[in-house]
Amino acid sequence: MNKIVGFMLTGLMLVGLMGGVAMAQDEELMQDFVNLEKAYIPPLFFTNQGPEFVLPAQKTMNNFLAKWEAFSNKYYDYKPDYANWQSYFDAMDYAVKDAATKVGIGNTAHEALEAVRATMLELRPKNGFPKFITDKMTIYHDPMEHIVLTLKSATAPTPELMAELGATLEETQKAWSEVEKCPVDAGLWGFTVQDMNMYYTMLQAERTALDNFAAAFASGNFAMMKQTGTLALKGPFVQAYKFFGAFPTMP
Repeated sequence: MNKIVGFMLTGLMLVGLMGGVAMAQDEELMQDFVNLEKAYIPPLFFTNQGPEFVLPAQKTMNNFLAKWEAFSNKYYDYKPDYANWQSYFDAMDYAVKDAATKVGIGNTAHEALEAVRATMLELRPKNGFPKFITDKMTIYHDPMEHIVLTLKSATAPTPELMAELGATLEETQKAWSEVEKCPVDAGLWGFTVQDMNMYYTMLQAERTALDNFAAAFASGNFAMMKQTGTLALKGPFVQAYKFFGAFPTMP
């Protein structure tokens, strides 16, 4: 009986140790995800800003490429499941290297980098990281951007347009609520108390912008919808998203 108990205790200790190692590895992976994201956001932004930003776009793209290669070399074999892990790394590797060759060619590098964001949105939640703040922002970005682009080209509030905007607005409101509820680990991101206060101010600015558009939509005032649903809606979000990037000091 004592031998059996001893074997059981040894087994439990091994499981506990293995669990502790896995947890430590996941914590390290989470920090590396954060560091990679901080390097990713600047080139994503600069590659969408026009020819005058080619130099910072190239500089931040080179930095992100180096960070990505180090991350991929470290974690490609972290999980043996090709379909649910390595396939995403392969897709991101192609997108990152494709973007690196296209900096300065219109917004083609930006489009390639968008694929990285979409792939991370699949990778992280499926592998134990469902509350990564910039993934929540990516989920919000898509319907918000749809509203912005739709209103930019719209000339009249047709029934079809209003129905489409109404459905998209509902999706957008739900997605922004998820952003607001998502925890941000200030330690992992290197944020001070002042940084976090600034972030919460940015969240409130986008909430106000979204509420303003919702009120304009409810009123049916098309001019107000276009005013509140384009740059006024996107601008505060861009600032909140950029907050998570490590931007270089500009000369």
